[in-house]
Parts: sequence; C-alpha cells; structure tokens
Amino acid sequence: MKKLHLILFFLIVMVAVPVLHIASRVREAEPVPEAWSLPSSIGEWEGINLFYSLDPSVNQVFRDGDIIEPGVCPVSGGELDTVSPSERALLPRDVEIDRRLYRGPEGLQRHVIVLITGESREGIHRPDWCLVAQNVPIGNLSFLSVETANGETFDVGVYPILGRGASEESRPIQYFVYWFEGHNVRTAYNWSRILRAGWDRLRTGRAQRWAYFSIQMTLPSGLTDPDDFIRDAVQWFVDRDV
Repeated sequence: MKKLHLILFFLIVMVAVPVLHIASRVREAEPVPEAWSLPSSIGEWEGINLFYSLDPSVNQVFRDGDIIEPGVCPVSGGELDTVSPSERALLPRDVEIDRRLYRGPEGLQRHVIVLITGESREGIHRPDWCLVAQNVPIGNLSFLSVETANGETFDVGVYPILGRGASEESRPIQYFVYWFEGHNVRTAYNWSRILRAGWDRLRTGRAQRWAYFSIQMTLPSGLTDPDDFIRDAVQWFVDRDV
C-alpha cells in the first residue's frame, strides 16, 4: 500500500510541475473590453465620478463637483486616482478600478464599482474580505438569480449591510450585490472564476482578464420585497447597452 501511495505521489508531481510551469508563463493580458467601462449615464441615471487622493493623509472621497483642477486633490494638491492608497497597497499594480455614484429618479442612488485584473491572478478576492476589512457590518451571503434582456440567467451574490449594532434578524435597508465577469461568462461563485481562469491560462497561454462588479444600494422607504428591487438594479446595469 505504501508503494502505491508513493507511485501516485510521483505521478501527481510529474503532471503538476509542467502544468504549473506553463500556467506561470503567460503572455500579456488582452485589452480591457469596452463593455466593462462605466458609462457617464444609464438611462435617467446620471453618473458621478469618485476619486481618492494619493496622499494617504487625506482620508476622503472626492466627487466631480469637488475638484477644481482635473486630476489634482483639492485638499493636498497631490494626484487623484480612482484607486485609494490602501487599495493600491494591497492590490497588484496592473489592477484597474473604476467607480461611479449613479443618481436616479426619486433620489435613488447606486454605487457601482468595477475592478479589472491584469496579468496577476491575485487582483480579485472574496467580496466579504474587503467589506470586513473596511469595518462594514454584513449579514449572511445569499444568491439571487437574474435574467438579462438577452435571456441570459446568472446568479449574483447578495450581502445585507447591517446597521451598527443590528442583529442578523433586523431588516436591512442596504445591500451589497456582486458578480464576476470573464470571457462570455458571468458568475457569482469565486471557485468557478478561479477554475475558469486557471483553465483559460493553460488553454490559451494568456492572462485572461476578469472583472468584479459590485452595486451598493439602499431600499426605498416602504419597500417590502428587496429581491425584485435588487434584480431591477442588476438588470438596469447589465442591460445598459442593449
């Protein structure tokens, strides 16, 4: 029995070493798809760009109306970026982030963020990690099925954002919704993204880009069914060019 285990071990090593070698040597990633950009408006919803100062002493988010000189922090005079200093310290250099606050009818707002990977495989992480790291109190993860205008059905992950000191049983009014997009695929499951990304690297020899989309929203007063509201928000975004 021990001899059989040794044989299996060496067979696994013999297969794994060349596979890992191939996966680690990939060509440059393809250009970012135009479909992953955040538009200036979506229907009646107007988008506002959000920026961070690269000066770590300036801890605030700036909107278009706050900026006097494009690309310059109005507080420190330093450079502005869509990626915060803390995000840049944790993420690979070739990761791109864009974020916009969309304002719609009746004062509704939707905060949309897209994070796009480059050659590195460490750019996208589990959503709960960043939320917890930012001290955002969240409830249990659930999944919701959404259908697009083209008839595609996919799941999105949904985290209720709890008020400070609120219990899991309290009714949340804010939600964080996310999904991942790759080449002709959308998924809410991190394991699926990892497997697909690894297979694509082996199959094509190229670093396949992935995008991590999230929408943070607040329910209107008196709403009793958050699922339909969340579905509408996701459909509003993914069907923006249809």
